[in-house]
Amino acid sequence: MTDITILIQAAAARIPFASTSFAQEFLNQYSMDDQAALISAMYIGRDHLHGFDIQPEYVPEGFTFNRFFITGNEQRWDIHPNDFASILYEKNTNVHTYYQAFLGAVSRSKYVLQDF
Repeated sequence: MTDITILIQAAAARIPFASTSFAQEFLNQYSMDDQAALISAMYIGRDHLHGFDIQPEYVPEGFTFNRFFITGNEQRWDIHPNDFASILYEKNTNVHTYYQAFLGAVSRSKYVLQDF
């Protein structure tokens, strides 16, 4: 499991992804857990673009705030791994903004980045 800040730094060096295949090439360096972390962080960041911390009601009861929070996991994918590369490509330069919003929201919340 790669630290999310390291994953975000690695992605930042590649943004914008020139194509879905370039995004897939980037993702292939990482485990499925790490790939899910990148996608979950991106969507969490998108949901927190305006600098808000992550409110308790954002994480429903019975859910864990972790790298599978948005994507689901092998038992039940909410976003299938086959779609991860196209998502990164389609979000283009917004991915950087979403990651920054994610990092800011987590830092102002009760959640710990190292647990993500």
